[in-house]
Amino acid sequence: MKAPSSILRNLSFRRIQPRATVATVAPLPVTTQFNQELTAELNTLQSQNIGGGELGLAQLLDAAITTQKIALDSLVKISYLDDVDRGALEEYLENNIDVLDACNYFVERICDMKKYVDTLRVVTRLIDSNGSFNPRVLELLESCGEIEKKRCKEIRKHGLCLRRALRQKLGHDETEFSEIVCGSKVMALLCCRFLEVGLSFDSKCGGLPSMKQCHPKCCSSSWLLGLAEQAEGNAEKKVQKRRSGSLVMVELQKTVTAARELKEQMKGKRENDVIRSVVERLKRSCRELEDGLDLIEGKVKDLYKSLIDVRMALLGILSQA
Repeated sequence: MKAPSSILRNLSFRRIQPRATVATVAPLPVTTQFNQELTAELNTLQSQNIGGGELGLAQLLDAAITTQKIALDSLVKISYLDDVDRGALEEYLENNIDVLDACNYFVERICDMKKYVDTLRVVTRLIDSNGSFNPRVLELLESCGEIEKKRCKEIRKHGLCLRRALRQKLGHDETEFSEIVCGSKVMALLCCRFLEVGLSFDSKCGGLPSMKQCHPKCCSSSWLLGLAEQAEGNAEKKVQKRRSGSLVMVELQKTVTAARELKEQMKGKRENDVIRSVVERLKRSCRELEDGLDLIEGKVKDLYKSLIDVRMALLGILSQA
């Protein structure tokens, strides 16, 4: 799945010097096919009652993947004007690398979380077989606590590039090509930002990033206007804020809470029946978390593949310019 940034960034593409006569830019139709399809996809997503846990993240990933498919289909139906579309294409290719890197990071993070779950399963087996006074149990629980702290710092650091990308002004030039690559980029970046929140051990991790709206005439697309309105804090902001909060994986938070509670019970040398109750809760949350992680991992890989498809299509367009 991995495609290192250094390889992608070093793929050379020929920069064509500006022509003496700038091509006339045909304005966007009142509503483009891409606009209609992406708006419908976002309306469907917003109409769904997104609950907590992996289901919310899975729905967002599906929307981002569908957007890439819509973009890919739309690219073959429109004209590319090198004089006016080159900037949007090159910017997309640069941001696309950041998103691909983020997808790789999220897959690695999910693998680490699965190892975290495996460690907790060892804890529950030790307690089931040897009782709650095995010193190894407390050592493993302490190590899980250190993993939580380390991963929280990592995800904050890694998220900086995504936050910077999302703070770019939302907008596109008045060409269908520019609208398509803008939609592909924005949806992929938003999805990655929510993944950053959802796959964090820190349930207080920040919500939506700041997004700025371009001049109104640059936001002629209904899907882009909707995203910009949410970013500015209009009526949809409260709804979106609730949804972003629910995207922290409930299964992950239940597991972390049970693990921390078990550690405190062990330190306090509480009665066996109290500890057993927490252990059973930890077993259930570990099973649910692993199932959720498997689902999200598969969809992140699908998003990665769809982004590669769009990238290759754009490189093909560029090679023929």
